[in-house]
Amino acid sequence: MISLLPRSCQLKRVALIALLLGLPFASVQGRKKDRSAGHPHRGLLKKLSPGPFTLDLSGKDEDCLSTDRAVMKSIEDESGQGGTAICVQDVKAPKSAVWNQILDLQSYVGKVDRVRECENYHVKKNDDGRWNIKTKMVVSVLPGYKYEYYCDH
Repeated sequence: MISLLPRSCQLKRVALIALLLGLPFASVQGRKKDRSAGHPHRGLLKKLSPGPFTLDLSGKDEDCLSTDRAVMKSIEDESGQGGTAICVQDVKAPKSAVWNQILDLQSYVGKVDRVRECENYHVKKNDDGRWNIKTKMVVSVLPGYKYEYYCDH
């Protein structure tokens, strides 16, 4: 490209463009995120309570379960802004074996589709004998997009 501007003006223009391109990068670099700090909100979803729950299964759902297939259900919350997803499957195994598989969160990568990262960052046995496990999960939503979230089990 040939410019009709004098050489000194060309250099000033290049310097200005470099400065403008560099400023957003510098401002991002200057605000390094503190990964140990908590998130400003304490979650938008209502915590689930342990124990039995009600789930309506259709005849078609029951047919799927009888052939060892899983049934996925989405339950929208009252606000219409979110909800819960539940997967139901009949498993012929001892209760302890099922819970061991569910709580082996570290092995979800490769076992659960689209899970790209699953890391426990807090594991503690409570005084009542129950465990408190906090997990960071990263799920591939669409090509090029990942969803990172944190669970308190």
